[in-house]
Amino acid sequence: MIHALEDILWAHATPETAMEHLRVRAVPRGIGIVLYIRAATTEAARARARRLVADALAASGIGFDGYTVIFQH
Repeated sequence: MIHALEDILWAHATPETAMEHLRVRAVPRGIGIVLYIRAATTEAARARARRLVADALAASGIGFDGYTVIFQH
């Protein structure tokens, strides 16, 4: 599932997302995602990350139901 999530995020990233790199790892409470997004401000980067993750999970259709998305700095 980790590799599928990586692929889904890359597939949904647009040039406007400005994602340079991502890391997806299994963590004790689920899956941890670290996104490296180029933006003028931290708030702009967070907004892009939220939009990317929400859009990717909504469009994936591969069984991410039941997961809760928690954003940390």
